[in-house]
Parts: sequence; C-alpha cells; structure tokens
Amino acid sequence: MTAQPVRLGDELQLERFPVAVSTDTEYTQIGIRSFGRGIFHRDKMPGNELSKLRYFEVTPERLIVSNIMAWEGAIAVSTDRDRDCIASNRFLSYAPSTNVDVRYLNYYFQSAPGMRAIRGTSTGTVLRNQTLSIKDFENLVVPLPDVKEQRRIAARLDAALAKLAHVKGLREHRARLCAALAESMIGSAIESPQSVGLIGDIMTLTRRPVAPEPGKTYREIGIRSFGRGVFHKEPVTSEDLGNKRVFAIRPGDLLFSNVFAWEGAVALASETEAGFIGSHRFMTYQVNENRADSSYLRHYFTCKPGLETIRRTSPGSAGRNKTLGIKNFEAQPIPLPSLSEQHKVGRILDAISKGISANDSAEIVAAFKPSLLNKAFSGQL
Repeated sequence: MTAQPVRLGDELQLERFPVAVSTDTEYTQIGIRSFGRGIFHRDKMPGNELSKLRYFEVTPERLIVSNIMAWEGAIAVSTDRDRDCIASNRFLSYAPSTNVDVRYLNYYFQSAPGMRAIRGTSTGTVLRNQTLSIKDFENLVVPLPDVKEQRRIAARLDAALAKLAHVKGLREHRARLCAALAESMIGSAIESPQSVGLIGDIMTLTRRPVAPEPGKTYREIGIRSFGRGVFHKEPVTSEDLGNKRVFAIRPGDLLFSNVFAWEGAVALASETEAGFIGSHRFMTYQVNENRADSSYLRHYFTCKPGLETIRRTSPGSAGRNKTLGIKNFEAQPIPLPSLSEQHKVGRILDAISKGISANDSAEIVAAFKPSLLNKAFSGQL
C-alpha cells in the first residue's frame, strides 16, 4: 500500500450548522462510545431541558469527533440514521474532501498509530476528560493512500467487523440461554428441598496463610463477576507482595470475593489453581460433601436465589464494593435438594459451562479488531 503524508486540515473541513433550540420542540442528541463503538442516540427531550451548551445539526457521512474523549477512541462516522439529530459543541463534525473516505479515517484513528496521534493532540489532567486541540488535530499529518484504496480497505474492514459483531451477538445470546437454563434448573431443584440447613453448617471458611519467601514467585487468582469464574494474574515476587496477606488456594475450594460476591464473583477452584494464592479479599470455603455438592453450590450462588442471600448480607454503598458479612452470611438458611439431585444439576451445568469455556472466543474476539486494524494500516489487508 502506497500512502502519502497528508495534513488533515487540508482534506477535512470543520462544519457547524447551529440549531436554534425551541423550548417546545423535542430533540435527539447523539453521543459517541469510546473504543470505536460508534454513535448512540440519547432519549428525546424538549428544548427547555437541554443543557446550556450550543447545539448543531448532525449531517450524514461526516467524521464526528468527541473533543473530550477522542483520545479514548470516541470517533465515529455519522449515517442516515443520525439525520435530524443534534450534537452539542462537544462534538466536532468534519466534512471530507473528494480525496478522503471518512470510514477509512475513522478506522485509522482506532488503530495503534492513529490512537497515538490523537493522544498527542489531547491535553488535560481531569480523569478521562482530555480536550482535543482543534488546531493540533487539523495539523496532524496522516498517511493516506489514494481514495480508491481507502474505500477498498474500509469496505474490507466493514465486512470483517460486521461478521465480528455477529459472532459477539451469537455469544451473548448463547450466554443468556445458558443463564436462563441455570436459573430454571436451580429454581426447580429448590422447589421442594429435601432439607434446609445453615450455610455455615454446609461449608466451612478455611484460611491457609502463606508466608512469602524471599526470591520466590507466586501466582494469584482473581474472580470475575457474573459467574465467569477464576482468572490468573501475572507472577509476582515476595517483594511485590510486600505486607499483603495471602492464602493458599486448593482445588475444590468454593471461592467468594468478599467485595464482589453480590455481583456473582463466586467460583470453584479447579486443579489448575493448585499452588495459587489469593488475597484476604477471597473467602475460601470447604464444602461438607455429606451435605452438599460443590459444583451445585457454585451455580446456586451465581443464580438468583443464592445471589439474593449474598446481597442481603453484603451491606455498603461504596460504588460496586459491598463487603460480604461473613457471620451474617453463614447464618443464612439454604434449601438443599437431595445429594443425587445436586450432583445431577451440578454435572449438567458444569458441562454447559465447560462447553462455553472451551469454545469461548471472548479474548480472541476482543483481540481481533485491533489486530485487524493494525494489519490494515501496515499494508497487510
């Protein structure tokens, strides 16, 4: 791919068509999601409820740039869907010359070199709000192939990313179906429980303190919310751990994050977690196998009945951090179907979870877009 260095301001024209806001007219404002996720529409509102910012018409086929979040990829191309919407003066609308395809430029600014260029024109110290300098943006020099090649690359990226969106949609649909099945099976299992016990009688909090040894490396676990299991952190040394209190994790431990359990951060340690450690934020429980099945309990505590119990015993209002009250939690009753029923439900839901995990392309999907963009702008597409 042959590209020529071009000054943006020579090929893009800042375009502003002011809107005279009427108090009794309803307006739809646009916003732009970060990380190249496009334009969205806010709920309609009457003119008298709009902020005191200035507003402008949105014209299709323009490069729309958020002047405070462009550094985070809040750049998009307007379409016919956005016609008749308005944008505040926080959004810069650029009309292209005949030498530029705005879809190509949008993709360029989502790539690694494009993001570096945008960040170099955005200044500020307010968390996440870094204002784009219009002058510096328009003075950016970007590599542009001829417009025919720009359109070819943009079309290839459109097609590939449309397929990616389809794959993500299928994954999300599958995840919803699996969650619905888990809720149904757990709900059916506890409709007529064989017994009701206290959580503290069913499982025991077991702490195994680890004293980090100088020069030795350790692997820590984390727990994802929404029942998405354990993840492994990068190795750390004893010096990295410092005075942090850590505890040994063993296969079969039922794990609870004491600040995010209310959000489904509950998991079952497997053989792959042997030798790992967890901070004091992770509660490790050993299940009484004569009373309950560990896999069943893991699914129970990530479904509605178990989550309700956790949330009742997790006070706090500090954002998403709500600390699990151990004594209160262990004093809560839990309905238990027969052990054979627990084993059956646990096996089925484990098999579904493993099936999702084995085919889970979340990380691949997440990495695909930046990889594709970087190939496109290094002449490999």
